[in-house]
Amino acid sequence: MEVKTPGAQQLETEVETNVDAGMLELAIHTSAVAAQHMDPHDQSLSRLINLQTDQVSEVHNIHQVQVEAPSRDLVSSDATQPFFEDSIHDLNILWGGMDGSFALEDSFSLGFTFPFGLPSGTAPGLDFSEQTYLSFSGASTSGASGETIADNHHSDDDASLCNYQLPPLNQNDGYNSQDMENTSERPNTPVERPEGSEINYPWRIGKDDYNAIISEIEQVRHILPDGFIFPSKYVFCRYIEGFFTGSHGHLPFLHLPTVSISNLTPSLILAIIAMGAQYRFEIDRAACYFKASKSLIDNHSFALVSFNSDFHPGLDVETFDSSQKVEFEVLQSQIILSTLGIWGHHNLLRDSLSMTANIVQSLRAIGNCLHEDNSDNESWQTWIQKEGNRRTVFIAYMLSNNQTILYNVPPKILSSELRSLYLPWPEELWKASSATEWKALRSKWPHSVSFGDAYTQLFRSKQSRRKRTRLSSFGNLVLVHAIFQQIFLAWESECCMSQSEHLVSLPDESLTKFHTALRRWQRSWETSSDPSITPSSPKGPLGFNATAIFRMACIRLHLNLGPHRCLSTWQPGIIAHAFLNAPVPTQSPQVYHAVLQSIHALSIPVRLGVEYVARTQTLTWSTIHSLCNLECAIFLCKWLETLAMNPTDLHDDTKKLLRIITSVLREADLLVPNINMEFIKSSDLRQIGAVLVRLLSRILKGTHVFEMMHVFCEALRIYANLLEKNI
Repeated sequence: MEVKTPGAQQLETEVETNVDAGMLELAIHTSAVAAQHMDPHDQSLSRLINLQTDQVSEVHNIHQVQVEAPSRDLVSSDATQPFFEDSIHDLNILWGGMDGSFALEDSFSLGFTFPFGLPSGTAPGLDFSEQTYLSFSGASTSGASGETIADNHHSDDDASLCNYQLPPLNQNDGYNSQDMENTSERPNTPVERPEGSEINYPWRIGKDDYNAIISEIEQVRHILPDGFIFPSKYVFCRYIEGFFTGSHGHLPFLHLPTVSISNLTPSLILAIIAMGAQYRFEIDRAACYFKASKSLIDNHSFALVSFNSDFHPGLDVETFDSSQKVEFEVLQSQIILSTLGIWGHHNLLRDSLSMTANIVQSLRAIGNCLHEDNSDNESWQTWIQKEGNRRTVFIAYMLSNNQTILYNVPPKILSSELRSLYLPWPEELWKASSATEWKALRSKWPHSVSFGDAYTQLFRSKQSRRKRTRLSSFGNLVLVHAIFQQIFLAWESECCMSQSEHLVSLPDESLTKFHTALRRWQRSWETSSDPSITPSSPKGPLGFNATAIFRMACIRLHLNLGPHRCLSTWQPGIIAHAFLNAPVPTQSPQVYHAVLQSIHALSIPVRLGVEYVARTQTLTWSTIHSLCNLECAIFLCKWLETLAMNPTDLHDDTKKLLRIITSVLREADLLVPNINMEFIKSSDLRQIGAVLVRLLSRILKGTHVFEMMHVFCEALRIYANLLEKNI
């Protein structure tokens, strides 16, 4: 228990009584003077001073909020209330909440607060000073366990990444995080594994199980491609392990504690080993198993249509029979193959995109909107089946969105089709290895919420005052996908109705609506079961993956890059020229949010080490993060191009962002022009853009599981050359 000094206790009393902003400022001034004479070991007083400073900034911001839509232009600087405090070190804005003492075996499970409480800004409708309730408290809550962790005194020399908190999208959206369910409901102690329970390793396959699988394959041998050879037992086990240790964390619809490979349908087995071979860098074999699995899927689909199968769609989950089990496993096979094809093989892309249409048909045939109830009396096995079904449906939905993000194709599964489906439960419940362990965890996560209710809450004009349920990292990932899909559709709608051939911005009303939704989503993410901004989170990659979709959503609000990338060509030269000819974002106060998010995304691999990330990201970073970093680099480059058009009239806050960018680049040992902020040249701004692109190409230059990453790397290298040539 922390003991406060008399000075700290007295100051805390003053803060509670002095509500008026002027009195609070006086208290801060007095406290700052007192701090000069305080005991240097008295951390409680220094934290309280910092806390009050943030609160003063928030009070100032309340008086600056305007009712009308924010201006489309940058407003003049207010010397008394700068967007950024000059005393804050550039990189401390990004990395100031990092702690230097962390265990290597659990290096990303720390829960220290990320102090992104940037002082309030002068731009209407923006407030970078607003902190999350985690930041305002005297202690931080660990995203991993819910336990309280005392704050540390951070410095610019801190060495590790904070586990959670994105740069804030601060805005007065009426969201009060205190309305969340009681923090005590979050699991805060690990549940002991019951005696006698064993961890299930699906890749440990015995001789009898392997022979049973061979027998199943032989029964469908006539359907498989000519010359198909099933792998030996040990090669087969290697591929199964490759899938579960590489891909499964991003597609967690199989229940790892109970799954048995020998009980799966042949098409799913072949799909799993196709992805597993890819993660073992055996590319040709991965393509071979892809085609074999697809042949079984095509035959199954043909049989359903031609022979009028006795499968009855829309059956209740409680009466789930073998025919539905086969349908869901065929659906899971298609998801795995489609994921492999859109990232891994350019010659499999057409099959992968067409397979998504079959996925949609399968979903609608089996009744994707399951009208389920959350019964407290259901058995563990029943819960596993229901949770696996909903996870499969949501992963299919996110796969459709990933194709939209990557190739700018219309989403094939709309958010409205999933409104009645409950969001997935936390990963710790899904990973429970016994009914006893599951029941103990279930009692601490008693509530769930439908996708429709959670999504609607993000867009309501006024937040409901009722208690809100904490969402899982999976649930928040689904929701941010839904926001991105809505932004994509908003651009499509505006382009159709616009009189201009090239729409450069969404209407102010849409920007405000989406910005509010993203801010509310961020609050939900920060209080989820796994708010992680680093790879290799102990609870899985879903929380980290959500940040990539979130950042791309922030960017797409201000620059619709989708039609200007030509990624479907898989031709680096064509892609690079598409980047060069892409439009630039419109300068507006809200664009700062997207700029800061983009800088932060690119700063993470710099903080970890560019060469280190380039050599290790293969098995720790998802493909969606590489795509996110690509968009962040292009967006920043285009933003700098906009500034270069009129470098003599830059807002003070813009100059601060420029200093942060150059600081990050210098940390990566890249040659950056020395900029005099009072006399900025257009060529310097364009040079910084080229260096940013070079940075990302360096990060992507390592070995990758999927071919598309090499396309990204080469396209960025060519694009950087084109930028430097134009300078």
